[in-house]
Amino acid sequence: MNEQQRIDEILAAEQARREALVADDHARVSQLFADELVYVHTTGLIHDKAQYLAYARDTVAYLAIERGELNVRVHGDVAIMTGTQTNTLKKRSEESSVYAEGFVTQVWTRGPSGWQIASFHGSRLPQ
Repeated sequence: MNEQQRIDEILAAEQARREALVADDHARVSQLFADELVYVHTTGLIHDKAQYLAYARDTVAYLAIERGELNVRVHGDVAIMTGTQTNTLKKRSEESSVYAEGFVTQVWTRGPSGWQIASFHGSRLPQ
């Protein structure tokens, strides 16, 4: 498999992550995150995989996730993806939505389950 094919697989996995979160398909979300996940939100909140899955299932509802241009650098079975992300989400206990823009760095690893995110770090964009 060449580098462009790996990049295409990773971009497809990222698209699947976005679609699964918006669709509340938590089984699929779980498949796309590695067991050793470290997830740093733009607010500074830090979650492991179990904590993030509970947060996405019980605390927030993702209404939309948009990505800007993505840069993917592949290093064997590890890839680093960077780019902007805009989330529209709401707390499940509230009606009003929040619009959050940030810059995201994702570390993807390829194993028996395919490409998974091992590290996700979001930073807020300057105003």
